[in-house]
Amino acid sequence: MTNNTPSVNKLPEYAWLSVPVIAFAGIVIGIILPVNILSGSVGVWGCIISSFILCGIALLKPKRDLVSLLVPLFAIIIFNPWSEFTTGPIMQILFAATITIIAVRLEKNYS
Repeated sequence: MTNNTPSVNKLPEYAWLSVPVIAFAGIVIGIILPVNILSGSVGVWGCIISSFILCGIALLKPKRDLVSLLVPLFAIIIFNPWSEFTTGPIMQILFAATITIIAVRLEKNYS
C-alpha cells in the first residue's frame, strides 16, 4: 500500500523562476515609478524579498546549499542603508543577476 498524499516539502518544478522574476520586476518598477517605500526603493525590496525566497527554496531541497542559504545575509549587508555601497540600479541588477545564477545552480546541482 502506497501513500499518495502530497508532501509539505514538495516544491513546484519551476519554483526557482520566482527569484529572478521578483528581483527584476522590482528593479523595473523602481526605474519606471521612482517611489520610496519604507526608506528604500522598490528594486532594493525586490532583491531582498527574492533572496529570502531563494533561501526558502534551498531549505526545502533534499541537499542543502550553503551559498543559497546565506543569500539573505548578503542582501541585508549589501542593501543596508548605512553601508558605503551605492544601492542604485546597477547594484540591484548585479545582485539580481547573481541570485539568478545561484538559483539556476541550486536547481541543477541540488535537486
